[in-house]
Amino acid sequence: MRRTKSKIQVQVDCAYCGSKTETFVSSYPDYLNFCRIHTPGKEPEKDCMTDYYKEKKNVQKKEKVKSLFSQKEISF
Repeated sequence: MRRTKSKIQVQVDCAYCGSKTETFVSSYPDYLNFCRIHTPGKEPEKDCMTDYYKEKKNVQKKEKVKSLFSQKEISF
């Protein structure tokens, strides 16, 4: 009787929520892995990558820097 090879299962840790998942997406410039549960033709049930980038974008907008030469606050 022949033995069948076991199939490889890859699990990664999500950079946003910290859970282990088999369905994931990787970001190129940051090399981070995010979980994504998605059925084609429907909205994703769980998409940590878009949540991560939305949160990161909001934090950068709220950051304010005071200029040394003037009393005005500069926001980026």
